[in-house]
Amino acid sequence: MVRRAFLLLVPGLLFAAACGGDDDGTPAVAVEVNTPIVSATPRDPTPDPSIQIEPPELVLSGTSVYQGGALLVSVVGSVTGGSIRLFGEEHGLLQGARSKFSFAGVPVEQEPGPYTLDVEFTLTNGTTGALHEEITVLATDWTVDALTFDPGTEQRFLDAQVISDEESQLRQVYAIDSDIKLWDGPWLLPIDGPLTAHFGEQRSINGAPPTGHHGGTDFGAEAGTPVGASNHGIVVMARQMALRGNFVVIDHGGGVLSGYGHLSQFSVAEGQVVEPGDIIGLVGSTGLSTGAHLHWEMSVEGVLVDPLRFFDGTNGF
Repeated sequence: MVRRAFLLLVPGLLFAAACGGDDDGTPAVAVEVNTPIVSATPRDPTPDPSIQIEPPELVLSGTSVYQGGALLVSVVGSVTGGSIRLFGEEHGLLQGARSKFSFAGVPVEQEPGPYTLDVEFTLTNGTTGALHEEITVLATDWTVDALTFDPGTEQRFLDAQVISDEESQLRQVYAIDSDIKLWDGPWLLPIDGPLTAHFGEQRSINGAPPTGHHGGTDFGAEAGTPVGASNHGIVVMARQMALRGNFVVIDHGGGVLSGYGHLSQFSVAEGQVVEPGDIIGLVGSTGLSTGAHLHWEMSVEGVLVDPLRFFDGTNGF
């Protein structure tokens, strides 16, 4: 976790920020970096000096993030609202326990290199301002796997229109951006089983050159194995899909959603509230699948990211 301290000069006010803990109380790690550019413009040229203002401070899960990773951006202080912009996408700041925050997902095909994170905020006295920080996207070394399907399966499931239709349907679901935080505590693995396919891996189908990127993480398990929810949330999808088979999606709030595919049957319904570990379905081999397994994926603000990074903390949060 990286924090930024700075002086913010506003007519009639002098803000001096200090370092502290992050949004969940974990001590911050001091990192030597450049101070972000800060600007502020008061709506009222003579802000009320009687209003006690805690200066805004930018807290990041890190200043570098891998392709397929996610970034947590928090703004602490007397902040009433704001937004972040990264990779050309804008997301609003949500209320957390101790800060305003937002996530940003890094697409698997985002070019490695430096990018500018822009954060706009409004303070309790009406003052508006902006923070700017350089974020570096690091290259991920993707694995490659070879899959073999019979001609009928390949023609049916790998048809371009079938893929396009499913992606279009999922874009609508993963566009859900609840303005409240529903999850709490650590993220859980949905099942206890061997990892059989990595997120982002490229695949050779029936001997063709490797293409694309796997949208989730696969675990091997016997058919009928119970699948648990990875965290608190609300079921927003429980239906059959062409490629993912019987598929459950849970909205965890704040633009974070998790998906569970190839289930043999559902144990939840759309609109149902689930707790961490609640059984949401059973392992199966429905949809495009070569055998019983669980496909687990996570979306951050509409971008599919590596779900294991939520479990093991390698995103930095």
